[in-house]
Amino acid sequence: MNESNMENEKTPLYVAFSTQKGGVGKTTFTVLAASYLYYLKGYDVAVVDCDYPQHSIAGMRKRDAEQVGADEDYKRMAYEQFTRLGKKAYPVLCSSPEKAIA
Repeated sequence: MNESNMENEKTPLYVAFSTQKGGVGKTTFTVLAASYLYYLKGYDVAVVDCDYPQHSIAGMRKRDAEQVGADEDYKRMAYEQFTRLGKKAYPVLCSSPEKAIA
């Protein structure tokens, strides 16, 4: 690989928000940070939801998708947002903590 290719190559950055205490805002902070980096700053983002077994972020995303599918106004707003941004929602993957770091 030559030097110019190395400059264009993206190196992943892994960020984790964790604590064993519940109710401290891990889910909220993760969604806010991912959304800020993805939608406002233009970074490629994926969220790995390790909140086993409830997978709170994946559950929120599923409820959001169901709401958009059931309501024409939400459907229109989602279409307009994704069209304006030129990209779809960032992926949310479910995992256990052990598998996520393997």
